[in-house]
Amino acid sequence: MNFGNLLQQAQQMQRKVNKAKKEFDGKEFEFKSQDDLIVGKMKGNLSISELHITSSLLQEDQENMEALLMATINQSIEKVSKEREDTLNKVTNGVDVSAFL
Repeated sequence: MNFGNLLQQAQQMQRKVNKAKKEFDGKEFEFKSQDDLIVGKMKGNLSISELHITSSLLQEDQENMEALLMATINQSIEKVSKEREDTLNKVTNGVDVSAFL
């Protein structure tokens, strides 16, 4: 295999990875707290596109609401990040291309 072929394969993989990242970033994932008091949607780029808090939670003290909101969002970030990693691993056949991203 010559250098030209290797470079061409790397560029092709980069295009596939970029396409997969773009598609994943636009994908929406639903999230909710264990007791469904907080529900929403997060995009693959980790931006929150919807957030709904039940009125009963709004009646609780601020500290409890903040703790539940942080836990729910952090769980969602962890889930979406893991799925993103799995998606990119499928595109690259498990080759770590993080240095190129």
